[in-house]
Amino acid sequence: MRTVLFGMPRSGTTYGFSLLSEALRAQGVVHEVFEPNRLQDGRFHRLDGMEWPDQDQTLVKILYSSPEMHGWTGAAAADAFAHYDKKIFLVRDPRDRWISGFFYRWFYVHQPDPAEFRRAHALVRAKEANPRSVPFHRLHADAAEALARHAADQKQKLDELSAFLDRLRAEGWFIWHYEDLVDRNWASLEAYLGIPLKGEQDLRGNFRHVARSQAHSDWRRWFTEADVDFYRPVFSEYLAAQGYDSSDWTLEHPDSLPAKQGSDYMFGLFHHPRGPHALPVPWHVRWIAAARTWASLRLKALGLKKA
Repeated sequence: MRTVLFGMPRSGTTYGFSLLSEALRAQGVVHEVFEPNRLQDGRFHRLDGMEWPDQDQTLVKILYSSPEMHGWTGAAAADAFAHYDKKIFLVRDPRDRWISGFFYRWFYVHQPDPAEFRRAHALVRAKEANPRSVPFHRLHADAAEALARHAADQKQKLDELSAFLDRLRAEGWFIWHYEDLVDRNWASLEAYLGIPLKGEQDLRGNFRHVARSQAHSDWRRWFTEADVDFYRPVFSEYLAAQGYDSSDWTLEHPDSLPAKQGSDYMFGLFHHPRGPHALPVPWHVRWIAAARTWASLRLKALGLKKA
């Protein structure tokens, strides 16, 4: 069975990919293809040079974005995967996706501007301490002109996505909501696949740096009334068309916000050990790591631990 998982960046596609792989592997061999950006002459290609054959028992994860960003345009993906047995598109409430995307934009591979990072990080810290002090859309920009461009751009992209999702439904794709994914409401997808999702394994270790909250409705805590005024005309039409309650803009008003999902998360991505802004490792951390390595090697030498 050939299966493809398609979705917007920051919509849970990596988590969904892990779940699908676990379920399919319980049925037999699965060939995984992770974020190729084209299919040519029966082979998938990725920008870093990786290649995979398009064969039976393949699970492919692709992103709805530009080919330069390891992604696919909607039309290209719909055509390329028309022959697949199971075709899934994962969608997420755009209010949550925008929050997740804002924080993930500071990952070093996106080459974020250091000055912009410092500005955003300081504002996020202030918002965490006093959630109502900074509207979320102001984290993106301060200038009215920049905010107007941002709103118009988001509205256009959502209009295009909504029309594309309607096309996918007509062509037999399964539209999977991120909210059902994290709430484990899997019955409809399991019926479509013809196999159960196991959900016994967590997100794989090599993917964990991308995970932020693995929850939904974060926007209720991070948005302010000013954000509702700003985002309602941007998102409401899409929400109504794609099965969300477009009238529900109820906010929560916490006394603080978790740094683990905000400033600490973006700080860790920006200062990732493999990136250009990596921070020096403290001497005591290096010492502990070296001691653990020595102890592990010693146990192996004594035959007390498997190599």
